[in-house]
Amino acid sequence: MIEMIFLILKRQRYFFSAVLMAIAMLGSSYALMVWNITGKSLSAYATMSGWIFTLSSLFLSLVISLLSGIYLALFLVRRRLVQSKDVKNKLSSAGGTAIGLFASGCPTCGAPLFALFGAPLALFSLPFQGLELKVLSIVLLWLAIYLLVENIRKQLVCKVESQKV
Repeated sequence: MIEMIFLILKRQRYFFSAVLMAIAMLGSSYALMVWNITGKSLSAYATMSGWIFTLSSLFLSLVISLLSGIYLALFLVRRRLVQSKDVKNKLSSAGGTAIGLFASGCPTCGAPLFALFGAPLALFSLPFQGLELKVLSIVLLWLAIYLLVENIRKQLVCKVESQKV
């Protein structure tokens, strides 16, 4: 699976789309993380939440961003190979991305996206203040990537077999 991902990311078009998606996701996650903090300062966030929590949250956001970028590159490859509708990996990737963004926020001052649903302190009520949602997001994105790689592999095998006939 990893070989397939590296093979696809060697192509410049897919590499740049993955990098741009990762940067956009990381920027969005960071903005949502410090949204309710006075001065939008990371050091103020760390003072309120603790440095270990802040570094853990930033690391998990980085992993979510990278996986989102990889997913986009794989999705573009798969779309180029076939125009079918596979609902499983789309739901998994959308769920993983959405959960990752919802988990971005300050547990003590409120997460902006949870506030839209009337639960601004939802992260504070969770045992790990939202880090468990980020881990769930990573699991869902990894599942989506796995399903996409398997789908691409099947499509490539089918194309090779049809060319032999």
